[in-house]
Parts: sequence; C-alpha cells; structure tokens
Amino acid sequence: MIYLIGVNHDLAQRRKRGEDMTDCQRTFHSVVESAIQSIHPGLIAEEDHPDFLLEKDADSILLEIARSNGIEDRHRFVDPNRDERKKIGYDISQCISKSVQGMAHLIACHYPKREKFWLQNLQDSLDKDILFVCGCGHIESFEELLARNGINCSVLANRIGASPTEIALHDNAWRYIRDNPVEFCNPTCLRLRQSPTPLG
Repeated sequence: MIYLIGVNHDLAQRRKRGEDMTDCQRTFHSVVESAIQSIHPGLIAEEDHPDFLLEKDADSILLEIARSNGIEDRHRFVDPNRDERKKIGYDISQCISKSVQGMAHLIACHYPKREKFWLQNLQDSLDKDILFVCGCGHIESFEELLARNGINCSVLANRIGASPTEIALHDNAWRYIRDNPVEFCNPTCLRLRQSPTPLG
C-alpha cells in the first residue's frame, strides 16, 4: 500500500536552513509522525531532489523526521533532477501554468512523465507499505497511475500549505480535463506553448 500526503513543497515540505519551522511545517511534521507511528512504513519517499534543496538553501523535513526516528535508511528522494527531466521529456519552461487550461495541460500531459519516474523508483519497495509525499497537484493523477498498475493507495492528508488560489486552480484544471477529454488526446500538447492570448 502507498500512503499519500499532498503538500505545497516550499511551505510545508522544505525548511530554510537555519530557520525555525513555521506552523504549516509543524502541521506537516505532525501528520508525518502520526503516519509513521500508525503504518510503520518500509519506505518513506518524497517528490524532491537534493539538487533542488541545495538551490533553495533548504532541508527536507521528511528526511529530518526519518533521522529522528532512526529510519534514515528508509528515506528516499524519487524526483528526477534536471538532466533526468530532459531524458524523460519533462520540459515545462514554455507552459502557461497560471491559467486553468495551462494547468490542465500540465496535469494531463506532463505530470505523468514525472509520476512514472517516481513509480519506477518505488518498484523495489512495492511489497512494503510506503509513505509518499508529493505536491498536492499530483495526488489525483498519481492515484490514477497507481490504480492502473493495480497498486493500492490511500490519501492520508492533502493540501498541506496550499493556498485557496492554488486549490481552486487545481480543482478547476481537473474539471477542465474531465469536461474536455478530446483536447488531451494529442501527446505533443502544442497548446501548452506560450500563446499571445493566454487562456483561462
């Protein structure tokens, strides 16, 4: 079973080096501690990479929790770094991600590339209970990927640190995807590219 926790990365999952935890980060910490005590996961994994933490001058709160519980060896970063993103074709530099339609295309056409990468990095531990932390925008699509692969999952918590604007954007994007399925049949997703008239 994979147990999911959805977060805003910068507000909940990462802590600036040398700074105290915020209320939001303490909430995340508490949710993770509770999950560890209740499910005793064989693996604790997260959508992040040491390269990105270094760029942000931040530490992984999940790794800190694993260390404090004496299970650092069960912690794993599973997100692709920049070189790996290029290899899997994940390039969203031209995407209009602030519009509903742009976010819908990110979710439907680009998120799966990273989510498949995560699943590949979890393959050797699928016989164990896994606690997995990812961005709240990935919860629904990652759940769908797991279901297609016959993997049971459960959402323990979601949207930790997410703002009302962020939540509304993702909800509206999912609604757009469901209302316009034909639009997402083209794998090249040309409409992701910058347009002189942004949509949404």
